[in-house]
Amino acid sequence: MNIVIRQVTLADASLLAKAQREIAIEPGLLVSRPTELMDQKFESTILKVLQDKQGQYLVAECEGEIVGQGLLEPLHLEAICHVAHLTLVVHKGWQGKGIGKILLKHLIDWAKASGNIEKIELHVRSSNSRAIALYKKMGFHEEGRLKNRVKFQDRHYADDILMALFVKKF
Repeated sequence: MNIVIRQVTLADASLLAKAQREIAIEPGLLVSRPTELMDQKFESTILKVLQDKQGQYLVAECEGEIVGQGLLEPLHLEAICHVAHLTLVVHKGWQGKGIGKILLKHLIDWAKASGNIEKIELHVRSSNSRAIALYKKMGFHEEGRLKNRVKFQDRHYADDILMALFVKKF
C-alpha cells in the first residue's frame, strides 16, 4: 500500500466534509454530528490555512483516493499562538492501516520545523480507544479530562480527553 501525503487543496473540501459526515454517524468518534459538517466550513478552513500559512492541512492518498486528513491550527491569541490544535481523521474503511500514524508523523515533523509551534493539543473522546492508543504511541500524554462532556443522541455520554505533545524542549 503506497500512501502519499500532500497539502490540501480547495478542490478537496467537499470530499473531506463528506468523509467526516460518514464517520460522524458512528457515535463516539467525532463530536460533530453529520448535519454540522458543511462543505463551506471546510472550504473556509482550507482557504485560511493556505492564505495565512500559519497552520498545516494535509491529506493522505492511496492510489489517488483521499483516505485521511490532518489539520494543525495554531491558536490565534498572542499568548497562546505557540500552541496548535490537532484534528486527525482517517476515513471510513481505512482505519487500522497506519494512515493516522503517517499523517500524524508528518504534522509533528512540520510543527517541529515551524519555529513557532511548541505544543500540539487535541481533544479525543474516551470512547475512541484506537485514537487514544495512537496518540500515546506517538508521545502525547493526557493533560485533562472533561467528564461526560459529549452527549450522544441515545443519552449516553463520553469524557472529552485533552492530550498534548510538546514539540519544543524547554
